[in-house]
Amino acid sequence: MSEVANIYDNGPISPIAKIKENIGVLTEGVYRYFNIYYIEGLPRSRPMMVDMVALNNAANIPAYTQLNAQLIQSIQPGGSELMKEFLQLRWEPIDDVEGFLFELSNQGRLGAHGVQASVTRFSSAQDPWLAATTFFVIGVNKDAQIAAFNPNAVALPRARFVLWGYRYLIRPLDAKPAVATELPATSAVY
Repeated sequence: MSEVANIYDNGPISPIAKIKENIGVLTEGVYRYFNIYYIEGLPRSRPMMVDMVALNNAANIPAYTQLNAQLIQSIQPGGSELMKEFLQLRWEPIDDVEGFLFELSNQGRLGAHGVQASVTRFSSAQDPWLAATTFFVIGVNKDAQIAAFNPNAVALPRARFVLWGYRYLIRPLDAKPAVATELPATSAVY
């Protein structure tokens, strides 16, 4: 059994477990258990880039304005009751904007006590591997959304973000297995 590492450790993103290993995922307030059937990488690349201006059908992002959170289809997991997709991702803005992550029912992520942290082009100065931006998405209709804020005094034509990480195919288990890597509660997924 591998040891869970690099979920939030400051290092390159790596799979949380291996194929045929079991994981416990905190989702909707309860741990659910799965067996990993398949893993593949999702490299940082053009297909993993989203432009929030385009997703909002806007001409630009006005100065000191936030665009509405939008569903990111490229990271919308699929699956069924027999086999689910599970995504482990990191992200950052390419343009000079701030990004806000939302989960189910428009609940803000990366927050504490009524505030929500944002990810900026400068986040990597303090967190070179962007480990603190790690998030997970599991199963159908448990999608992530991103909102963009323009902190500049001028309108910007783009508000692009890029994502990368791993895609897993996982099978639900009926009961807690004898051996399972449980993701820490701080890595709760959608």
